[in-house]
Amino acid sequence: MSERAEILFKKLQSRKAIKSLIGQAEDGDFDCKEWHGPDAMKTSIAKAACGFANATGGVIVIGMSTRRSGQDKPDVITCEKPVDDVGAVASSTLDIILKHVAPGITGVRVHPVHKPPRQKSGFVLVYIPEHDSSPQRSNLTKEFYVRVASGTIPMEYFQIEDRFGRRPHARLIVDVKQHSINHPPMAYGILQRRIVVTVSNQGRGLALFPAVRYQRMSELSLPEFMDSSPPIWVVSQADAEWVSLRGGANDVIYPNEVLQIATLIQSGACEKNSNIWKFPAITITTEAVCDGMASHRQSFTLGAAEQQKMMI
Repeated sequence: MSERAEILFKKLQSRKAIKSLIGQAEDGDFDCKEWHGPDAMKTSIAKAACGFANATGGVIVIGMSTRRSGQDKPDVITCEKPVDDVGAVASSTLDIILKHVAPGITGVRVHPVHKPPRQKSGFVLVYIPEHDSSPQRSNLTKEFYVRVASGTIPMEYFQIEDRFGRRPHARLIVDVKQHSINHPPMAYGILQRRIVVTVSNQGRGLALFPAVRYQRMSELSLPEFMDSSPPIWVVSQADAEWVSLRGGANDVIYPNEVLQIATLIQSGACEKNSNIWKFPAITITTEAVCDGMASHRQSFTLGAAEQQKMMI
């Protein structure tokens, strides 16, 4: 299930939302393209559609310009390049996917975004769902493609082999939410914001050897040993940029199962000459992976919070 891609598809259905992409980098869930006519775009559209279908789904945004931000770095969206006729471009794009992607992707959707309203020019959104069976191939290049991070690359032989006659695969989705602000155990002079990390399997297969990692931040930590909510999986701090929580052979996540895997602690600060503790806004980046599933990155922003300390 391509949940983030579908959410992104719905979120971008206005010119304001599309314009807000300017300055952002492409990632594993969306790809921006300028339109140069159906003949010139056939190879590019078929490649992008195959890449998303063979990964976790995604959104193609037609009508935006990008530039390379550096070697081995993702393209960055620079400006609007609206198409002249959104209806014609939407029709041509669907026609390309229908004729030049095999064996065929079901569930493709398009949405025209006019600029300004009621005129023909604007943008076209194309939603490509994950294809959870045999792999998709471009009939133009004869390649099987897969979306990896911000790039679309040919699949390796073992990946293609795995997809033919494949078993249903898992689809791990992470969620990060504030749980509470309270005192840590045995320390009533301070407050901490507790952030709960859950992972759910929204695929149709068993999630074997699941793992979730989050980007290391100085203001985030795991609970101390005396806390009542330690991570349920083994923690690895070997990577300087990430903290990993790794499940073992017995840590299987069944379809539709939701597990709380960890509680993260955000430190705050007390205002001078007051008992008000403040916690700044924080963005937490996570990645989830399991056997047979490409890593999936998500970011969660928790707003600023404050709480008055109880006087004892």
